[in-house]
This record gives sequence, C-alpha cells and structure tokens, in this order.
Amino acid sequence: MGVAHLGAIQLVVVAFPSGKGKLARAKSVLRGQREAMNQERFDLDDDLDFELDDQSQDIADIEEQLFDEADQTIEPWAFNASLTAATIDGRPCAEIYAHGTTQFPRKAQHPFRRELLARVTASEIVAFPLVSAPYRHDFLEPKYDPLKRIRIPFSSLGINGSIPKSVEEFDELLTALPTGFTKYARLGLGLKRAYKLIPEALARDDRLSEMLLTGGDTAEIHGSVFHLGIERFDLIRRSIDRITDRSNAYSLRDRRLLTFNELLHRADPTRFGRAVPRARPGEIFELVQLRGRAQNLSPEDRQAAASVVEADAEKLVKETPRKLLGLKAVIELVTLKELIGTMEEMLARNLTEPRWQAFFKDNPFILSLAFPHPVILVEDQASVGGTLLSGKGESVADFLLQQRFTGGLALIEIKRPSSKVLEKDPFRGDLFAPHRDLTSAIAQVLDQRTQLHLNFTLKAQDPKLKDTHISSVSCVVVIGTTPNGIDQQRSFDLYRHSTRDVAIVTFDELLGKLKEILRLLTPLEPPPAQQTAPPESID
Repeated sequence: MGVAHLGAIQLVVVAFPSGKGKLARAKSVLRGQREAMNQERFDLDDDLDFELDDQSQDIADIEEQLFDEADQTIEPWAFNASLTAATIDGRPCAEIYAHGTTQFPRKAQHPFRRELLARVTASEIVAFPLVSAPYRHDFLEPKYDPLKRIRIPFSSLGINGSIPKSVEEFDELLTALPTGFTKYARLGLGLKRAYKLIPEALARDDRLSEMLLTGGDTAEIHGSVFHLGIERFDLIRRSIDRITDRSNAYSLRDRRLLTFNELLHRADPTRFGRAVPRARPGEIFELVQLRGRAQNLSPEDRQAAASVVEADAEKLVKETPRKLLGLKAVIELVTLKELIGTMEEMLARNLTEPRWQAFFKDNPFILSLAFPHPVILVEDQASVGGTLLSGKGESVADFLLQQRFTGGLALIEIKRPSSKVLEKDPFRGDLFAPHRDLTSAIAQVLDQRTQLHLNFTLKAQDPKLKDTHISSVSCVVVIGTTPNGIDQQRSFDLYRHSTRDVAIVTFDELLGKLKEILRLLTPLEPPPAQQTAPPESID
C-alpha cells in the first residue's frame, strides 16, 4: 500500500496481489477514491468556487500503475486470444487473433468466429480494435468503424520493440502504450471507454480508416490516415479527465442542493432559504469560448445574459470600458437593423394610421429625425383643447414633443404611407398641385397649434409640460411617399418649402435617414480572412 499526496487530498494506492477478479476490485477502489476526492473538494468550499488543477493527470497515472500491478486475469466473459507467427511483405511478424462465440440472445445461430486483433512487426504494432463483449450483437466487429486500424510505431513510443512469441509477451509489450490505451489483448485493444470519443470523432470523417500515432503535437489528415501526435493525444486525454471530474463535482453539488431544498427548505423556508449554486470565476468565459457558432439560446438564456451585464455594468465600465462600449455599439446596430426591417415590412402593407401611431410611439427615435434639434416625446394622443359645451370637438394631436434644451413644443400629425401628396394630373404645364390628403393634414396640425395656444395656460398645469413654452410651436406632417418623376418631385419640393409653418416629411424619407445612420455606424469590413469549414454541431 502506498500514499500519494495531491495538494490537500490524500490518495491511498493499493497494490493488489495476483488473483482472479482483482482488476474489478482495483477499479472499485479507484471509483471510491475519486468520489472521496470530489467530496473533499466540496468540504473545502460548498459554493463550488474552486479552480480544478491538474490533479486529473496524477490520478490517471496512479490508476495506470494500479491496473498494471493488478492481476491480468480478465473477466470470464472476455474472448480468448491466440498468437500465430506469420510474415507480411516478406518480413516476420506475429498476428494476434480474437476468437469466441457470441452470447447475444436474439441471434438464431451462434457461430464460432476468429478475427485478426493485432499484427506486430519489428517496427510497429498495428491494432484492429474489436468489440470484446460476447453478449453484444456486434461481438468481434470493428470497435470504431469505419476507423479500423490504429498503427503505433515503436519509434513514437521511444522503445526498441520486438516480435512477441505469446499473448502474454504481447500484453507485456502493450504496457509501453500511452496512458489511456487498453493494454490487454482480451479487452479488444483500442482506447479505454472514457477516451473512445477520440476515435468516434475521427469516424465522423468516413474517408478515414486508420489512426497513426506519431511523436509531437500532430493533428493532420493524409488520405485515409489521421496522424495523431502523442502530445496532442495526452492533452486531449487530460482535458477529458478534467471535464469528467468537473462534471462529477457539479453533479454532487446539484444533488446536495436538491436534497437540502426538498427537505429543510421545504419544511422551514423561514430558517432555511433556498440554496442556489454560485457561478465560479471564469465559468461564463468558458461558456462563451465554447460558442463556435450561433447557439440555440432560449429567451430565458438571453434574458439571463442581459441581466448579468446589467448587474455588473458599473464594474464593466471601470475594468473594460472599450468592451462595454463595443457591446453598446453592437446592440445599437442590431436594434437599428431590426427597426429598419420592421419599417420596410410595414411599408409593404396598407396599414391604418393607428398602427403607424403605435409603431412611432414605441420608436420615438424615428420621429426625432424629422427635426434639426433633439426632441423628447411628451405625450401621444395629446389633447390640446377645442372642446365645445357639448363635450365634443376636442382637438387631439398624434404626438406632442418637446425641444430637449429649450423646452419649445412641437406637434406631429401622422397619416398613412398610401396618402397622396400630389394630384394625379398637372394643373398647368409640368406643375402638380398638392393633394387634398396633404392640405387637409396641414390644416389639421395648424388647428391643433391654434388650440394649444388658446388652452396652454390650463394645459400647462400638467407636470409633463413643466419647463415648456409655446413661443414657437413646430408642426410636422408625416405623410405618403416621395413622388415618382422629376416633374412631380419638383412640384412637391416647391410646395413643401413654401409651407414654412409646417414641415412635410414622407415615410420613405424617414426610412432613408435610418439607413444612412446605419451606414455611418457600421464599421468598415475587415479584409477577408482565410476560409475555414463552418463549425459542426456535435450532439
């Protein structure tokens, strides 16, 4: 028995004597030690605010040593293996065969099978990993189809290999393989279950039939062969171990929270508040780093992300002001694009005035584009006066706005994009008279201005009109679209520039201003980068 110290964690390593079933006992002890390790981590910090270090590598190395010291007697259900001397391309080699009969219950016949498991020459091991469990329907079939071979040169392992003369010598030769490989012939060769994700990932490329283990950090495709460096393999294996440990730790946390909340919190919520996990430092960063493509986020996910930024806005301004300003710019661009798309869609439909009034109420920024100075919305459907003794005749402005700095008021009357601005036919030469839709809208907003002047003393008692005045009330009519034809456009400009008391703006002009703002805010496109394959979804 030995003791290994991993930081604050003490790991007891037991060297089992030879005997049947000791490998299973070794695995059981290791599982218990891993659980104890995770438990001790939580005892150190119940909030799970810890940084996982590289202890997974130490644990894996100790596991490897323990299994090597354990008895090599394999479970009774594993297949039998035999070794035959042979030659390949005129060179001597040893061929290891797996043979047995499937125990899969739904197969009508259970024929005896003999399949090539490995071939060893003086320079390399070529493994043909097979399914070793006879109770499976694919017993002695390729384990990672279509990836059928794993080629391991002795030079990559840094050893001088030799051709084994027995299965026992072959198993002894396998002990030189990197941690993570199966090192017993009767277990089917290949990788341990925890690392089968590696060949499964390669199997997604149906052109690959072989994995070649090389030195260094290689990860390259050469025809049907994937070259994988031992250093890269070890890096992947360690990362898988860390993810597994972290997953086990989170599972323990969630189970602990569940039992606490369903027992003490449920029985006495006054004394025992609901326990919730706390995100560890760097957790959100890791989630963002994993997004190589657009994620399928739920509305709740997006709301939570926005809440995180909102809650830490002050810290973000101090610590990463450029990043926050960049985020603000992105949000503004996305919002502006969405606004433009919505307005274009609405213009394509014959919508009523109330629909457009609701749209501008939700987006008063668009209305401000009709003014040369900053304005703020005071009230929509604003009553400006004119009520008769009968209670009828109240004049209602679509929008009442205020000049942000001086307090001067402004009125906006909204018509429909389909409203006409010019008569269909010219009345003299190439001149077109204003349409009744336009002149009546102008008369309407001028009447509203008159009523506001007459009733402002009474209306000014409204807190919304504090610090406002009516010395010069601006009037705007939003109506129709820009006429087609040079004569019509000239007539339209002649008329609207003569109405000095009322500004006339068309719907497509407002849309054009939005698009120009978007163009000015959009950064220049960077030079095209080298094209790579788009990220693939892995379920």
